Amino acid sequence: MSSIASGPPVRPLPFWRAPFARRTWSELLYCLVGLPLGVAGFAWTVAWFSAGVGVAVTVIGLWVLIFAVLSARWLGALDRGLLNSLLGERIEVPRPVARRHGRFGLVFTYLLDPVGWRAMAYQVIRFPLALASFIVAVTFWVWPLGAFTYPFWRRFLPAQVGSDGQLHRGNSFPYLHGKTYFIDTWPRMLVQIGIGVVFLWLTPWIVHGFTSLPRLLGRALLGPTATMRRVQDLELTRSQAVTSSNEQLRRIERDLHDGTQARLVALAMHLGQAKEDLESTDPEAAARARLLIAGAHQQTKETLTELRDLARGIHPAILDDGLESALTSLGARSPVHVTLSIDLPERPSPTSETIAYFAIAELLTNAVKHSRAADISVLLLQVGAELSFVVGDDGRGGALPGAGTGIAGVAARLAAVDGQLTVDSPVGGPTRIIGTLPLRA
Repeated sequence: MSSIASGPPVRPLPFWRAPFARRTWSELLYCLVGLPLGVAGFAWTVAWFSAGVGVAVTVIGLWVLIFAVLSARWLGALDRGLLNSLLGERIEVPRPVARRHGRFGLVFTYLLDPVGWRAMAYQVIRFPLALASFIVAVTFWVWPLGAFTYPFWRRFLPAQVGSDGQLHRGNSFPYLHGKTYFIDTWPRMLVQIGIGVVFLWLTPWIVHGFTSLPRLLGRALLGPTATMRRVQDLELTRSQAVTSSNEQLRRIERDLHDGTQARLVALAMHLGQAKEDLESTDPEAAARARLLIAGAHQQTKETLTELRDLARGIHPAILDDGLESALTSLGARSPVHVTLSIDLPERPSPTSETIAYFAIAELLTNAVKHSRAADISVLLLQVGAELSFVVGDDGRGGALPGAGTGIAGVAARLAAVDGQLTVDSPVGGPTRIIGTLPLRA
């Protein structure tokens, strides 16, 4: 699986901003909405599952279970949307139901759908979590707000006779030796307000801690499993590899058609004209033939150069001598000074060598074109069963994937063999790009 990491990390929420942050109110809304949805999802799932199991010996029972699984999938999609939108999660959408063939293919397609069963488990486990989150959120938000506004609504409380025989109006709770403690003086009210203010800043973090439970549950049960994600990654990298191969073939075809083929056609025309001039007895024709032959000789050398460059783009011949020789030659041709450091106890496979060579070549080209660097460094080493390379420069930085710098193409090339690419390029530099791929791809 290929990953591209870039940009600054997400800054944590400052403590003093917690009560006013969007995250706080989104989490509160999730806790309030989560209870009715949790109760409804639990009741719906248990009711249909119980009905299906109760009559499972009949054909009707199988269809009831299928409906229970399908409805759990729909409820799971709703819950996944809430987690992503309100809690800022990034739970991926699982694959659609894979159709099975055979006599009972339709039945087994939906009855054995792992996504539906995992979503059903989510509805059952989520119910007590939704209840606990609702109680905690309401309790810890209502009490601080009530304590903070206590002087305004205290006057509406009924008057009570205290243990001291006097009339009091306010909150009360038992004290020592059967006495009652009333909060009806300004010093006592200020103490309660202070406690309310403290809890007003603590409550967002308490609620955030409780919402971490449905977050973990959603990641575990509402997203694709590791196997599903692996299949998706393989399909994506296979598609990218096929697309990349097709693009390279089209590029080679264009280069041959527009460059080499055009030169060979012109070369044939010049040689044909020179042949006719040589057969003539005109002295001017002989001089013209010499010029044509000289031009044909120059075109032949240029065509050979183009063919060598084209062949190097397909597979550099120097790569047969090893990755170190190929990268040394690559660095020697660079207009910017390249410092090369290689530590490879064993030689990688031909596939890994080719991918690493073209990835480093592309990154060097990007650094020369865009970074305005005075020095480029390339580090290549073996880390366990992986081949790792680091390309850095002292340029202006700001390299972003997908911004026309070719980094996305390098990541796609590495992804074909389960490689990874990490980009660290702050504005102002320096840039450091790390790539890893299997040593034996």
